[in-house]
Amino acid sequence: MSSSTARHPESDAGERILEAFSRRAKREGIRAVAMGELARELRMSASTLYKHYRSKEALTTACVERWAMEVAASEAALPARPGGKASFDGFMRWVGAWADANAALSPAFLRDLRSDYPQAFARYREVIRERQLYGAMMLRPALRKDIDERVAFAILKMLLDQAMDAQFAERLHISRHEAMRSAVAIWAAGAMDRRGQLRSLSDVMKAETEMETEEEQAK
Repeated sequence: MSSSTARHPESDAGERILEAFSRRAKREGIRAVAMGELARELRMSASTLYKHYRSKEALTTACVERWAMEVAASEAALPARPGGKASFDGFMRWVGAWADANAALSPAFLRDLRSDYPQAFARYREVIRERQLYGAMMLRPALRKDIDERVAFAILKMLLDQAMDAQFAERLHISRHEAMRSAVAIWAAGAMDRRGQLRSLSDVMKAETEMETEEEQAK
């Protein structure tokens, strides 16, 4: 293996730590992962672990950064919109990717993040704001001209914040993906300009369901 492609053992160790921590913390909660236990699981000393991540706060922040990169990668993988023009069906695909990314974070993870790790939680909120701005950018050209876009997007934010709440989805016995798509559908009924080349909501939802079914069958 050439020196240009060889991976340094130190970087491998750091990646292993982050991968193991992220996998367990996102599923079980951050408090459920003790640093000493994580070191034993990875068969390394605690001093080696702390050499890469000086504290659990630093490791949690790195976990959030990795999640943010995964969100960006999922958005980049979405089909290109014809002519680069924002459209409702393109936005619904984005909603699906965003819902999946949020579903990867368990309620326990978000609870611990909010209460125990202010720096990492601040970064999480920053990613949320960035993604909301991205979604607004996609939708802005399709808004009705007779409504105030500030009000429209403030209401959409409230709906999506509620739909992203895992406990809300659990009470209704639906997935967060379904909750977010339904929230957008309710909002779009009053805010979207249906003229031009925008597809109807029913057509978009039907197409999204068919795409998900095909993906499941291909697995």
